[in-house]
Amino acid sequence: MIPRKAAHEGTVRNAALVAAVLATVPYLVLKAMWMAGSTVGMTGHGEKVEMTSIRFVAGNVATVAMMLVAVAFMVLLTRAWAYRLPSWVVFALGAGATGLLAPILLGLPLGVGIQLAVRGEMKPAGDTGLAPWVFGVVYGCFGILAIAMAVLVLTYVADRWGHLLVEPPRPPARPAVLVGALGLLPFGAAMVWWGVLGPGDTGPQGMDQPAQRTVLVVTGVLALLSFAVPFLQRTTRHWPRFAWLVTWTGCCVTALQGPAQILLAQDAEVQPTVALIALLAVPGSCVYGLAVRRRHASTTPASARAVRPKVSMRVD
Repeated sequence: MIPRKAAHEGTVRNAALVAAVLATVPYLVLKAMWMAGSTVGMTGHGEKVEMTSIRFVAGNVATVAMMLVAVAFMVLLTRAWAYRLPSWVVFALGAGATGLLAPILLGLPLGVGIQLAVRGEMKPAGDTGLAPWVFGVVYGCFGILAIAMAVLVLTYVADRWGHLLVEPPRPPARPAVLVGALGLLPFGAAMVWWGVLGPGDTGPQGMDQPAQRTVLVVTGVLALLSFAVPFLQRTTRHWPRFAWLVTWTGCCVTALQGPAQILLAQDAEVQPTVALIALLAVPGSCVYGLAVRRRHASTTPASARAVRPKVSMRVD
């Protein structure tokens, strides 16, 4: 007989997986239509021509591939043999998903509410050449995918490694702290600055609407918190898993949002300041996050590391 708790978790995982798959359908259909030459959702001739450029074709292919990888990853997490997945596979794919989707999941709903309250409408800044409903479809799909992936990844990590997260993260050695400060702090401060005051001439262009600027603020706050949380052990000792979640999320977001802003720069024109902080943020967040993890591993008793999870992941 399957324990009630395991059955309930299996139902939740199944629901999350179904929601994720359904959320990808409109996005993938729209991208496939564009790659096939369709002009659906486009409002200007220039945009229709640009969609056939090498930059946009490569971008569409890459984003479709990323969406398919995300779905495959979620399917893997729900298989009976999920615990046998190499930890680096879960680490790499989970970090990619967290870094790209966390700002949307945490920032966009709040930003939409703020924009509706302030301006009474929802539309991107300027003439993007795309109909407003396109943004609703795309970011709606991203939001549902982010929620579903959060459910699956968090439950998987809690089942497989939760026994290792009974102590909050602690700061690493001083050299790693210095490298992390150079990467995380300028990035976080810049994102908050541009989010509150607007991107101006130095920040990511096209991020002028309240909804977009809220995402920038959330991105910056996550980066700053990921650096600070390991130094707040007295505060975080009562909720160590949440402390790890904040540290992990902030480091992943910092590592991936800088490059994402470069690749998605408006009109392919990258602002020098954005490029500079991204150049610092990627190695800084990676070194700091890995160093925090390494210090925790070095102080975890071997008996705790040897524990194996007993809950079955099978939901099919």
